[in-house]
Amino acid sequence: MFGSLFTPRHRTAALFPDGMDRHTHILWGVDDGASTPQESLAIIRTLKSLGFSGAYCTPHIKASCPGNTPDKLRRRFNELLSAAAGEAFKLELAAEYMLDDLFEEQLRRGAMLAHDGTHLLVELPQSCLPGTWKDMISAVRDQGYTPVLAHPERYGRILEQAELLELAEREGVRFQGNVGSLGGFYGKAAASTARELHANGLYLWWGTDTHNAAMARHMPLKP
Repeated sequence: MFGSLFTPRHRTAALFPDGMDRHTHILWGVDDGASTPQESLAIIRTLKSLGFSGAYCTPHIKASCPGNTPDKLRRRFNELLSAAAGEAFKLELAAEYMLDDLFEEQLRRGAMLAHDGTHLLVELPQSCLPGTWKDMISAVRDQGYTPVLAHPERYGRILEQAELLELAEREGVRFQGNVGSLGGFYGKAAASTARELHANGLYLWWGTDTHNAAMARHMPLKP
């Protein structure tokens, strides 16, 4: 998975001018990210060594993680804040919402975990598009949020690049790129798409989407 990640390495400050990693799975024990407090702290220390000053915790909220309610995630986030109190590392809580059968009900309930209260990070299944996915994106906008599509470069099996451009130009969707895509984490097609979207200035944010310290260590980044 990591074999092609050593060149080129991008300066963290160039992709993350405010020093904040916008997409991580640092919160332990809530999804497929960190499993223990110790692993959460190891990820934080690795990100610090790469030049980050902080990160958004963006745990999955989706049908396959039914226990990930905003209240539960806030409690775990407060535990992380206590555990990381001596790290001099800024932590914020948001979430990565899957556009699935439960999403519209979550949106109706409100109390969404949005970046800065205004940008909602959403993702699509890797294998097939939900039938009402565009309606869900419209609903995000109707609720006053800007939809930010996580790692669009990874949806090559379900969305053509022209369709991605249409989302950006006509639907008001912003993009969050995975740094690992630039180095080949997810294959050549994703890398090519990421580089093209980056060259055209289509990414609002970057994120490491890191799930563990080993993954963070292999990011194509340098301080």
